[in-house]
Amino acid sequence: MLERTTNREWCTIPILPCVSVVETLDFWEMLGYSITYKQTRPYQYGVVERGGYALHFGYIKGMDKHANGYTGCLVTVQDAAAVYKEFTDRFKQHTGKVPHAGIPRISRMKPGATRFTLTDASGNSVIFVSYGEQDQQNWEDADNRDQSRMKKALAVAKRFRDYKNDDNMAAQTLDVALKHRDGENRFEVAEVAVMRIELADVMNDKEKIAECDVILQQLDLKEDELLSIRDKHKTAKRNFQPPN
Repeated sequence: MLERTTNREWCTIPILPCVSVVETLDFWEMLGYSITYKQTRPYQYGVVERGGYALHFGYIKGMDKHANGYTGCLVTVQDAAAVYKEFTDRFKQHTGKVPHAGIPRISRMKPGATRFTLTDASGNSVIFVSYGEQDQQNWEDADNRDQSRMKKALAVAKRFRDYKNDDNMAAQTLDVALKHRDGENRFEVAEVAVMRIELADVMNDKEKIAECDVILQQLDLKEDELLSIRDKHKTAKRNFQPPN
């Protein structure tokens, strides 16, 4: 049994379920946490710590990690984007890939986002979010009625994608906006189309990618303008040349 104690006053800590304390602690250790308590007998219990805060895990007999969709916690950090980069780098180093599906997995984090969700080896969803008001502002952008149809669609789609991890609803929101793009600002329409391409790429929807590429060609954007929008959303350049 490995144990290290730290004196704190009035510290509330969640106890998350796990299918195996050894497997779960090893997972978090891979991501840079320190194992501060590990017990396998007479019952399994473990603790990992980082930045002065801890996650506790207790073994649940017969637990199905694939059905564990309701447990987790929130972790506030100085810079969620920096933590995300570190975690994805560690995934690549230890597993050779960044898992965005299955268990464990890590949600995609797009430029400007203030949070991401990490699902651990036991199916617990731990949300990492940056300190400050930006996260709340990003959420509230979707409720702002004083904006164009395209800007509204982008904000609502980002809420679905980044806060609810619901790519399908994000995609549907953008599809509705694109159906009503006539008369809208062409740069805003381009942003919606580019974001829709990003989602279609994740979903392996080649037909939708081609459809949005046609929309982009029809907007008469210069190549540097289109590349700027793509860079903003971190999407790859497609195989067509926009008109000059």
